[in-house]
Amino acid sequence: MKKERVIFICSFNSVRSPIAEGVLQQKGGGRYAVVSAGVAPIRVNPFAVRVMQELKIDISDHKPASLYQYRNENFDYAITLCDNARSVAEEMLPNSDRFFHRNFVTPPEIGRARDETLADFRKLRDEIALWLIEIFPEISPDQNLPSRKGIA
Repeated sequence: MKKERVIFICSFNSVRSPIAEGVLQQKGGGRYAVVSAGVAPIRVNPFAVRVMQELKIDISDHKPASLYQYRNENFDYAITLCDNARSVAEEMLPNSDRFFHRNFVTPPEIGRARDETLADFRKLRDEIALWLIEIFPEISPDQNLPSRKGIA
């Protein structure tokens, strides 16, 4: 069976798209070939790594990728996770079958206590995971993924 190709895109490929990639790779049952990319990629954020480790999903070896390396490729799903990446992705991936978009804001870190920042990153992680369950219904919440009632 051919795996469906999925690309997650955000501005920097450091928080939102690596979180989404990790969730779908871990919980997608091997049905998907998953990558993520950014418009201007930088290294993965340590807070993103930490909150994903809480779900037993390791994204610490994530290598930031540029959306430009995937230009004109065909994906079954092109999923943008921030407004900044949406128009660029639609232009660079015109042959993708299905586009999904939702704007998720990366939590601020500067001037915030570590516990507050971690709580915000957990909330972002859980919101992304819940949205992915809507797009990919075969991913079901388990003891590691949030359920709809677990989100405030």
